[in-house]
Amino acid sequence: MAGKILTRWHVAGATMALLVAVTLLAGFSQAATAQATAHTVELTIVAGKNASDGSFDFNGYQRGAMTVTVPVGWRVVVHFTDVGSMPHSVAVLPNGSHQQAMPSATPAFSGATTANFSSGLPKGTTETFTFEATKAGTYEFVCGCPGHAAAGMWDTLIVSSTAEGPSVTPTNAATIVSK
Repeated sequence: MAGKILTRWHVAGATMALLVAVTLLAGFSQAATAQATAHTVELTIVAGKNASDGSFDFNGYQRGAMTVTVPVGWRVVVHFTDVGSMPHSVAVLPNGSHQQAMPSATPAFSGATTANFSSGLPKGTTETFTFEATKAGTYEFVCGCPGHAAAGMWDTLIVSSTAEGPSVTPTNAATIVSK
């Protein structure tokens, strides 16, 4: 009889341990889902803001003078507006892409580009695109219209494995809102 009681205690203990494990896993899963949906940054990029540089800029900055940093794994929503005197576009491309005669239209992250990358969007056009910053590294915001990147129309995006939140340098160079 003692053997049967001991066995019942083992079964009861194992069942309790299994229930605790399932409850903990469900809690971790919900926390991970909540964390993933809570990590979104909205970024506003205005092309052609500064007429003194021929309108070859993003938010008045060019040649990598503006750096946006986002933590790896965050969702990035880019609100792009062209206020310049000519068509412009933007895509997130691998670091050094601005040095190519004709930057590739293949973004570093799926969905990280405006439509009509090589022909651009006309003045007054606003477009929003969204991507997941899935891999840490240094990237570039590049205009794909012929000659624009060579004229300086590129800035920097850092996807950081150590950043706790999004930032921009210089401060206030871009509007960023984390959610």
